[in-house]
Amino acid sequence: IAALETLPGVGHKTASVVMSQAFGHPAFPVDTHIHRLAQRWGLSNGNSVVQTEKDLKRLFPRDSWNALHLQIIYYGREHCPARSCNGLSCDICKTCFPNRKRPIKTRKA
Repeated sequence: IAALETLPGVGHKTASVVMSQAFGHPAFPVDTHIHRLAQRWGLSNGNSVVQTEKDLKRLFPRDSWNALHLQIIYYGREHCPARSCNGLSCDICKTCFPNRKRPIKTRKA
C-alpha cells in the first residue's frame, strides 16, 4: 500500500481499494460513505476516516475486510443513503438502536 501511495494522485483509500480488489490483499478502504455509516451504526465515533478505518479493523476479522467493504457500500446505497436515512429508517439503524426516538446527524469526515 505504501508504494502505491507514492504515486501522484494516489491516496490511502485508493491504494487500499487497489490492493483489496485487484490483488485480494486484506484492506478496509474507508471513504466518506463508510465513515458516515460506521458512525450512524455506532461502529466508530472517529472524527476522521483514518480513525474509522482503525475502529473497523479492530471490530471485524481480517479475512472479512474486502467483502465487508463492498457490502457496506452496497447496503448504504440501497437502504441507508446519506440524505434520506436519519437513523430511524434502515434495518441496521433500527437494530443497533431500537430505542432511538430522534433523528441523528452524523459528522462529516
